[in-house]
Amino acid sequence: MAAFDNSTKCKVWLPLLVTFAFTIRTGFAIKCWECNSRYDRDCGDPFNNATFALTDCNQRNLEHFPQQQATVCRKILQKVRDDYRIVRGCGFLSSEKEGSDCFKRAGTFNVLIQYCSCDSDGCNAAPGTFNPHSWIGLLAGVVLSTIMMKVK
Repeated sequence: MAAFDNSTKCKVWLPLLVTFAFTIRTGFAIKCWECNSRYDRDCGDPFNNATFALTDCNQRNLEHFPQQQATVCRKILQKVRDDYRIVRGCGFLSSEKEGSDCFKRAGTFNVLIQYCSCDSDGCNAAPGTFNPHSWIGLLAGVVLSTIMMKVK
C-alpha cells in the first residue's frame, strides 16, 4: 500500500479538524432566558425577548449542589386546571429522555407539564429546539474537503 504524502494528509486531516472544531461544545457557561409568564406575559408564547436579558447560568448556584453547573436551557409549559404558564430558565440536570427535545407528564387534578430542554445559548426562546453549530461545522468540512481535493 502506498504511503500518503504530506499534501494528501493535509487534504484529509484539515477538513476533519474543521468539522470537529464546530461540533464540540466549549466549556463556557450556557446562557438562557429566565422568566415566568405568571408574572410577565412577555414570557409566554410568542416569546418577546425585548424585555429580558440572557442569564449567565453559571452565575446561579444551587445550595444543595454547589458544584453543579448548568448544562441546558429549559422551557416548561405548565397547565394546572385551566391556568397555563410558561417557565424559562437554566437547567442543571440533563433530560431523562435522551435524544428527545420535549416530553410531557400528566398528573392528578388536571395537571399537565411539557418539559423541553436544549443546549445552546438562548435556545429556550423557541417552541422547538435547533442547534445550528453542528450543521455549520458539517457544511464547512464538506466545502473545505471539496476545495482541498481540487487543489493539486
